[in-house]
Amino acid sequence: MADRDVIDALIATYRELNLTLRPKLAQREVWGDPIREPESLAGILYRLRNRELNASQAIKEMIRTGETALSDDEQEAMVALHETALGLAPNVLLSQFGTAREATLAMVRDLPDEVWQQEFNTPRGRMTLRRYLETLVERDRVVLQAIQSKIGSQAPAS
Repeated sequence: MADRDVIDALIATYRELNLTLRPKLAQREVWGDPIREPESLAGILYRLRNRELNASQAIKEMIRTGETALSDDEQEAMVALHETALGLAPNVLLSQFGTAREATLAMVRDLPDEVWQQEFNTPRGRMTLRRYLETLVERDRVVLQAIQSKIGSQAPAS
């Protein structure tokens, strides 16, 4: 598949979060409030989770109908009340991100090249599906750097 690099990069984000950052994040006692403190670790993970939930929904709509009603994948995700009731702990946010990322991968993994190269009105403007997925990868890298920076700038919990 010509688009294996994009698939691999999408997988790499969750792999890095789960295998490398999750143990470090679990050692932190101070997370911050994800809604009131958007630049806290919890806030960064919250936005990452929201974006992936939105992107997954938008991709499903684009593939199914050729359009998406979502105008911005960075907006607040429409999460069911019972999901929000689980709390906004980092392990919950990471799990929800992983579930949404797997849904994204399941939808695009085996699509023919024609669909990857088809232009859609995406939450990031008119572009091919491949380019939209590349924007996810690019934004993933920014988020990973922000998380690593936050972890590195905080003293270890005692």
